[in-house]
Amino acid sequence: MPKVTVLLPVYNGEQFLRETIESIVSQSFQDFELLIIDDGSTDRSSEIIQAFQDDRIRVLKNEKRLKLSGALNRGLDAARGIYIARMDADDIALPNRLQEEVCFLDSHPDIGLCGSAIEVFGESVTTHIERYPAGTEQIRCYALFDCPFCHPSVMMRKTLLDRHHLRYDGSYYPTEDYELWSRAIMLFPTANLDTVLLRYRVHGASMTGADWDDMDRQATRIIGHLFDRAGIACTGGQLQLHRNIGRGRSCRLSHIRELVEAEAWLGQLLTENTIYEKQALAATVALVWFRLCLNNTGLGPGVWRRYLASGLRTSDPLRIRHAATICASTVKQMLPGRRAG
Repeated sequence: MPKVTVLLPVYNGEQFLRETIESIVSQSFQDFELLIIDDGSTDRSSEIIQAFQDDRIRVLKNEKRLKLSGALNRGLDAARGIYIARMDADDIALPNRLQEEVCFLDSHPDIGLCGSAIEVFGESVTTHIERYPAGTEQIRCYALFDCPFCHPSVMMRKTLLDRHHLRYDGSYYPTEDYELWSRAIMLFPTANLDTVLLRYRVHGASMTGADWDDMDRQATRIIGHLFDRAGIACTGGQLQLHRNIGRGRSCRLSHIRELVEAEAWLGQLLTENTIYEKQALAATVALVWFRLCLNNTGLGPGVWRRYLASGLRTSDPLRIRHAATICASTVKQMLPGRRAG
């Protein structure tokens, strides 16, 4: 049996599929199977897959399209590896990706899932690095605001997925990964590696405006469930405010009174928290507050006066540096031009 199953769903992915497969078969770590789920492609995807004469490649073909969550769940059920690595049909795994993640999980048997930093590139963005929160508690707190992993960078322990009956829920499209993580992070420790292990491609097969609207609605729904589990009460208006705050650089306020309202809500969140590790949540709130103020400096000098006077900010240089690093990244879900699943 292979140690790793690389799970690669494909639907009409001919444009970049060859490069993606090449990045897997040329990995420094060789004990894997590449399980490709062809989700009813009608282009040259099948022909491209068949051109690879590699015994490690296994193909499941869906006669009827199951869409992303259905294809992934079929792959999870059929996977033979101890670890399952996700991959998308238009991204590029760096040569040491599998090796780095396997070594990390082997040496951290308590960790059930890990992701990595990524390099974002493509036709509509400036190439840049994105990093995600590193440790278990930081990840749990960050998930209160946004997705804490880059989906195609993740490697998971199959035993834990099976034990906890963790599968993708298609009713959360297009945020089914975020919803899965929101359950997983409460069941076992997780992590993100600071090393860049994936090149994440942005291209023209983008989501429609309706897809982005659905993403926002579903993310708000996920956050609401997290609040319910934590016993944090909020109105519909507060929940929508919270989602807007978590959207990073795309959160644009129209008046400084909205900043005051956001500060009050974040303070209430810290006060009502009884579930999340307090220092980790305070650091996450400090990050979100810093990012919110930075992205709304157009409202005038009162923004920075408000930031500096706030009890939400941190004077810890390491936390400030961490906040600045995360703030410089664009959260995956908010990238323009990213394909739909």
